[in-house]
Amino acid sequence: MKFRWEFTRCNRTNLEEIVNNLGIPEFIGELLCMRGIDTLEKARVFFSGTKKNFKDPKLLKGVEEAVSRIDKAIKKGEEIVIYGDYDVDGITSIVVLKTVLERLGAKVRYALPNRFQDGYGVKVEKVEKVFGEKPFSLLITVDCGVKARDEIKKIHDMGIDVIITDHHEPDKELPDDVVAIINPKIEGSGYENEPLAGVGVVFKLVQALQEHFNVEIENDFILKLVTIGTVADLVPLIGENRIIVKEGLKTIRETKTKELEAIFNSCHIDRKNLACIDISYKIAPRINALGRLGDASYAIEIFSPENTERIKEYVDYMNRKNYERQKLEKTLEKLIQADLDEKEILKQRFLILKGKNWHRGVIGIVASKIQKKYYRPVGIISIEDGMGYGSIRSIEGINIIEVLDTCKDILENYGGHNQAAGITLKSENIPILHERVNKYLFENYPEELFIPRVNIDFEIELSRINESFYENIRLLEPFGIGNPQPVFLTRDVIVESEVDILSDKHIKFYVSDGLHKFVVIGYNKAKEARNLEKFGSIDIVYTIDRVRWNHREYFQLNLIDFKVR
Repeated sequence: MKFRWEFTRCNRTNLEEIVNNLGIPEFIGELLCMRGIDTLEKARVFFSGTKKNFKDPKLLKGVEEAVSRIDKAIKKGEEIVIYGDYDVDGITSIVVLKTVLERLGAKVRYALPNRFQDGYGVKVEKVEKVFGEKPFSLLITVDCGVKARDEIKKIHDMGIDVIITDHHEPDKELPDDVVAIINPKIEGSGYENEPLAGVGVVFKLVQALQEHFNVEIENDFILKLVTIGTVADLVPLIGENRIIVKEGLKTIRETKTKELEAIFNSCHIDRKNLACIDISYKIAPRINALGRLGDASYAIEIFSPENTERIKEYVDYMNRKNYERQKLEKTLEKLIQADLDEKEILKQRFLILKGKNWHRGVIGIVASKIQKKYYRPVGIISIEDGMGYGSIRSIEGINIIEVLDTCKDILENYGGHNQAAGITLKSENIPILHERVNKYLFENYPEELFIPRVNIDFEIELSRINESFYENIRLLEPFGIGNPQPVFLTRDVIVESEVDILSDKHIKFYVSDGLHKFVVIGYNKAKEARNLEKFGSIDIVYTIDRVRWNHREYFQLNLIDFKVR
């Protein structure tokens, strides 16, 4: 798939002040400004932000009320239940809050919905079951609950107090009958400019609890888990999220945690060189696999003190489930791709692909892959007993929750983020949803939005790429949403080798300007190999990585796009 090439604009108003005061190269100052770090104060916090720069947690609306109620519960010996989600963000949220509450002397359990038996979000039936096993008086939701207005009312009517911690998009009408709602996305939250993950919201509550009780509880361990949950949930790495991840990665590299060490070893990760990409592509999929295929509680039990002798057993189980997930995903993707007509697809702006009893645990991953291939919102729906259970993945510039708001009359349930949503609807309403969303996208969004865009930061010569240049780029780490890895354009380079196809998916070749030669890797670009000829001239768009392989270190250009000259 080819991209629209656009150069990132730079607000140069304060560039000279930033560069001179911080003593950084001008191009690094420009990269900062391109990412909205365009004042000296912002730049100082960006580079030097540490744990000391965390905001007062009490600035987040609802935190003080929550702390007061938890204090009461602990002092009275009340039973507390944490109700979470089954993805990495939800699991790390449960572990962090459970760890702190237990150390504070609370009687605490957790409830984790099963994707297939309970579905996503707060379910009254699940709460009733947990209550039936042993009554409790305080429910704390993590990474869910803000849209569960009706469910929260029923739970309150059971005589249970509720604290909601969440980071999902709220409805206009919030749940009533709650002790507190802690969610940065709520208007007037005091944290509207901090796009925290669910575990980030829990982190603010935990900070406030530690202040209130005047204790420090396993802060290194907590920060490590908050980092993993934050990176896995793909929230922008700006503001407090950047500090969380920057400090968290440092803590992971410097100190051992036996549970995490077992997971790192199973992923063949060098802890001392851990990067965000390792969390996104190695750690998160393994933890997520448990929730995708059934019981995510194993991921929580890994971190329970009473299970220290069984850590390897739990990690091995996690790896087996991840392998099973990969097989299911490949099977479903192959099945769907076989029936796709590319010409018909390109006439639509919203794709819905449906089938009977497709595995709900992998439809979201497959939707992401189809979305990347055809660059338009994609919904994949499993039809079971007359109901459709689906995952939708959107593209940049289209808030899928806002789109679904226009179809709420035909949806039984929906929720999520700007770019990803889960839906439940009657199977007869699937064609209606398809038609309505397609119509809405044609009427409200320009055609160019459905052509993927690559934002190019700089045009450079290959001679610019050296150790000093790369180390300066690394000043901007950690990279992620909101702070992407810098993208470069180099024109008129020579393809110095034949193009190798790797694993039937990727391509590898060398480029040169006559004096400087670099290896290029194009992930998932095997189909484009036919457009590359040895000794041909191309313009190339790429990011730069330093690779360690076979006791060698070298720079690798990660291909984003190219044009034959």
